[in-house]
Amino acid sequence: MNTAPKGNPPGQETPAARIPQSLINFTMPVFNRLSATQKAILTLFKSDRSIPFTITVVDNGSESALVNKLREFHQNGIIDKLFILPRNMGIACACNVGWEMTPASVYCKMDNDTAPVRKDWIKRLFKLWSHGKPVSNLGYAATREQLLENPGSMHTEDGILGVCSKNLAGTGIFIPKSVSDVLGYWNEEYGPYGAEDGDYGIRMQCVDFPQYYYYGPEYIRYDLDTVNEAKYIEHGLDKKKEHKKALIDTDGKYGKFGVNSFMLSCCIRSPRVNRRYYIKDIDEKNRVSLGEHESFKLTQKSLYECRRILLQCSQKNSFKLYDLDMHMKLKSILRDCGQDMDSFVKDCLRT
Repeated sequence: MNTAPKGNPPGQETPAARIPQSLINFTMPVFNRLSATQKAILTLFKSDRSIPFTITVVDNGSESALVNKLREFHQNGIIDKLFILPRNMGIACACNVGWEMTPASVYCKMDNDTAPVRKDWIKRLFKLWSHGKPVSNLGYAATREQLLENPGSMHTEDGILGVCSKNLAGTGIFIPKSVSDVLGYWNEEYGPYGAEDGDYGIRMQCVDFPQYYYYGPEYIRYDLDTVNEAKYIEHGLDKKKEHKKALIDTDGKYGKFGVNSFMLSCCIRSPRVNRRYYIKDIDEKNRVSLGEHESFKLTQKSLYECRRILLQCSQKNSFKLYDLDMHMKLKSILRDCGQDMDSFVKDCLRT
């Protein structure tokens, strides 16, 4: 199955198609936090390389001091690939640029306040993951209670492999190519700091792919920096507000995540979402120029109409939300932008 982002200008090869593939692509999205970012990159760089990996860093509009440090790391070979976005384009966009531009057997997103606690953590994690099904994701459980919260956990000689029934946290998540070939990239519909982690979990559930936990503190730490919400708000970013809006919009009704969750759980919407941005150019200073897919704009219009219909149904009679005719109507709206479940299934069968 083709993993190139849908909606790229016709006839043009994607930039990633010309890049050799690695085994693990660690992509780190960065927005400020100079001290924590340096620690995160350097500690990851020192990890055992018996399983080969590359470090891809995508800067999302940081202050010049951090950008200069990233350029220095790249010049010295500590960072394998560096991409500088023109402004804060959102966490999903930054992560997708790194995901696309470093083809790999396995993708892993690492936040810039996260660092391994031991050098052999990758090898140990892959041994643990081998006890699960291969077409699956692996992610961080913050506590032992979370690790064991669902039935089916596997107690192995390599540790405990827990079962996740909802969604995995975005940091330290491992997604194999066999999964992304089906589901694609992070969803760029949610704004700077939205619900892309939860969205991917819902999409995993939609196609019945398993999600596993590892006990995070035994492998990575997530405390290199204390999040200062006031500092983000200074830059026009209110994380709590963004998350809340994804669930419940300003009118007190379905947010984008609420609409998507409903349509995915009812097999109305495709779990392989359209990308918002595509890479137009990367200059000699690693600065990325982006364009917006026309297919994404069409998708947003279709989703707005679907939301309007869902609101109408819920106001009249909540049972109408599960009416087959209503579901067929929503599918017909999404069909024009290739985002209905029927189109997704046909595409999978063709490949």
